[in-house]
Amino acid sequence: MRRIVTIGLAVASLAAGVMPAAAWAGDEDDARVAIAAARAKIDAGDKAGVAGQAADIQSRARTTLDEAMVLFKKDKDRAALAMARQADALADLASSTAELRTVEGERDKLATR
Repeated sequence: MRRIVTIGLAVASLAAGVMPAAAWAGDEDDARVAIAAARAKIDAGDKAGVAGQAADIQSRARTTLDEAMVLFKKDKDRAALAMARQADALADLASSTAELRTVEGERDKLATR
């Protein structure tokens, strides 16, 4: 009976040691994917040619992405993931702001007719 308890404790200890390592491995992959997604959205915004307030937001997204890449290189995967997601959200905001300005311009043209 004592041997079964000892084996059970050993197995539980090994499982507890392996689980965090597996969880951390996923953070690196998630951070890498989030950085790539944010970079793609920022590049798309650059190609679309955002201006005005959207350009300022796009610049903040680019700066945040740069910070995420620095954190990733320092093996701070969770912080890099958070920064990459923030850069992604800022790139979305820049795109939406640019689209809003376009729609407002079209609305104003229609209103003057």
